[in-house]
Amino acid sequence: MNKAVGLSVSVLLNLFLLAVIGGHIWRAHEMSDNATPLVQALAHAREILPPEDAAAFAEVVRRDWPRFTLAIIRLRRARENLNEQIIAEPFNPAATRQALAAAQSARSQFVDDFSGTLVEALAKVSPQGRNKLVAEAWLGGRRAAGDSTK
Repeated sequence: MNKAVGLSVSVLLNLFLLAVIGGHIWRAHEMSDNATPLVQALAHAREILPPEDAAAFAEVVRRDWPRFTLAIIRLRRARENLNEQIIAEPFNPAATRQALAAAQSARSQFVDDFSGTLVEALAKVSPQGRNKLVAEAWLGGRRAAGDSTK
């Protein structure tokens, strides 16, 4: 019984630490110039959303961040490996194909890991906020969603 309690406490503590570390990584990347496109997009979404929508959206993403942080790291490593293969001398087509396949696989895994979080975060946003996100994402803020005049 004591081993089971100790194991449970250990697992909970590890999950807590992973969440704390993930939160710090997210904030650090968000503030850096070489933040990932995802972090930049999430920061931009929070900037353009009304405050209550931004808070609700960020809460879901922050909660799930540790779950897909590993997928982001794997994707970054796979892209770095692909870049190394592309510039390698002598160029090795087989190794480049393999690195490209690994990068595509890592991207697919990340999308799978993040898509549920994104949908849940969007569900917390008001219809007006979602319209604003779509207008900004697809049109760079040039016109409101639903305006087909341009």
